[in-house]
Amino acid sequence: MSVCTQKLALQMRFAIRENENIMRAHNNLTCKGRLKTRRSLTERQILRFAKLTAEDTMTQREAIYARYEKFEEELAHCYFVLHERFISDPPLARFWAEAAMDEMQHFSMLRFCREHAAMADDTPGPKTAANIEDLLETVKGLVADPEISVGEAFYASLLMESSELEEIYERLVKGLERNHPLLYQAIHAGLRSHVHGFRDAAEQFCKDRGFIEAFRNMGGTAS
Repeated sequence: MSVCTQKLALQMRFAIRENENIMRAHNNLTCKGRLKTRRSLTERQILRFAKLTAEDTMTQREAIYARYEKFEEELAHCYFVLHERFISDPPLARFWAEAAMDEMQHFSMLRFCREHAAMADDTPGPKTAANIEDLLETVKGLVADPEISVGEAFYASLLMESSELEEIYERLVKGLERNHPLLYQAIHAGLRSHVHGFRDAAEQFCKDRGFIEAFRNMGGTAS
């Protein structure tokens, strides 16, 4: 092999090595860029997932509040029906009207919590809601009878007043305690008045001592 040929071969090998080094460096940079891109995408996905999870939690809470708003509104309607049924007895009719207004206030307070992002973290599960819904359907059936007696009316109300509905209402409005303390205190005062009102009405209008004792016991537990 001539000297010229040897020099040319050495130059070609040198050029090939240079190209390999350049390509290797380029590939390393490309891989690092891809890793950085992948890492960035992963972070964005995590943040997006966290945001969606928070939104889903909020939506679930709103749905729970809306469901209990409906329960309170329907119970208010039942009491308005009893007001109409006993319209010929003004004191008794007035009591049922006041009870209905209490339930409408409960409905309004739950809606206020939902619309002002003052919802509590401690929300009831679907099984509890289903139980309350079943009780409410029973009560609706009882009050739909145009011949319902005073005792039956108080029995129907006892089914709901002694259920978990009132306790859950207290839990759901707890979100107001921090930023709306005066409203929260007024709600609790209203709950005590509501329970005591049923106790007094049962003693005044109901002849069944069992119902009277049941409402009296409810009044005794009201704080």
